[in-house]
Amino acid sequence: MEELLKSVPGAAELLAWFGYWPSFHNAQVINLVLNRSGISTLRLHTWHTTEQVDERNCYIKEKHVIVSFQMEEILYLTLSNFSQQNVIFGLKISPEDGGYRLDLDPRYGLAGLISARLLSIELEPLPDGTR
Repeated sequence: MEELLKSVPGAAELLAWFGYWPSFHNAQVINLVLNRSGISTLRLHTWHTTEQVDERNCYIKEKHVIVSFQMEEILYLTLSNFSQQNVIFGLKISPEDGGYRLDLDPRYGLAGLISARLLSIELEPLPDGTR
């Protein structure tokens, strides 16, 4: 994790936003844009789920944010099951020789892995209560 925080622009800001590194459990895939050259982007809507419940007995979610993973020089990818709604069980980022690997663990829809030479992260905070 320490290597990731030092080598990926925006990783420290993501850690600071939540106060921990998110698992992206139940994150919604907003879009995935792949380009032959230049920047390709995976955008996810994620949040922090508190231990508090609302009047409907549902857990309260806060710190909603769209996290954009910007990748350059895609080295390898395999994707499957893209659909109208894509919810991931989790996302794992790991350094690998000459780049980074993003593993998308599916819950419903999109699954796969993307390996890229360069990776950066950008945050787009959303108002709490966003669905």
